[in-house]
Amino acid sequence: MTAPRLMVVDPSVVSAEDEGVARVVGDWPGTTTLLRPALVPGDGPRPRDPVAADGVVVLGSAASVHDPLPWLSDLAAWLEPLVTGAAGVPVLGICFGHQLVAHLAGAEVAYLHPDRRRLVGVVETVLEGGRLLPGRHTLRVVASHREVVVAAPAGFRVTARRPGVPVDGLEHESLPVFGVQFHPEARGEFAARRGFDPAGVDDRVAADGDRLLAAFRRVVLEGR
Repeated sequence: MTAPRLMVVDPSVVSAEDEGVARVVGDWPGTTTLLRPALVPGDGPRPRDPVAADGVVVLGSAASVHDPLPWLSDLAAWLEPLVTGAAGVPVLGICFGHQLVAHLAGAEVAYLHPDRRRLVGVVETVLEGGRLLPGRHTLRVVASHREVVVAAPAGFRVTARRPGVPVDGLEHESLPVFGVQFHPEARGEFAARRGFDPAGVDDRVAADGDRLLAAFRRVVLEGR
């Protein structure tokens, strides 16, 4: 059997999320492909590119899923078969990635506040009823977003909630397609760039984020 393959799409538009990518990869035992479609024009993925991976993670971005950007159009066209299950590959969307998964499945993505200000900092979310971490869990996580998924699209269920964010996590009812509005990969570097105290991203935040990311990696490995 070939080595397991993980693909990480970092759609950052300002600076690469090296620290976050490292947390997503974690103890992955196989190969990793990293794509940066906004920062590296032509890096892909393109609409008809094969899904050369056993699992895909799409990270956050300052872009909106509604932006008319060529790289975003290409990414959406490539990702849609994964969201619908046609490609049969597990997907985890984080923040922007979560919104893009929901948007492709038919959900509304809208601004959290009328003035479009960003919510940034360490928050608590309640994760319940999901397959990644079965049971009920209160997680301390990093948030950094202006938009939210208004309601779970058809075929998906809500797996995490926090005040003001009705869909902090979701998953497909039968496919291995998951999304979280918060940032399980975020650490001190992420906090510093977004203007809040890196000390707030403490050991509890790191441990809760790592548990969730490790759970997705297990789903990928078990599905091979």
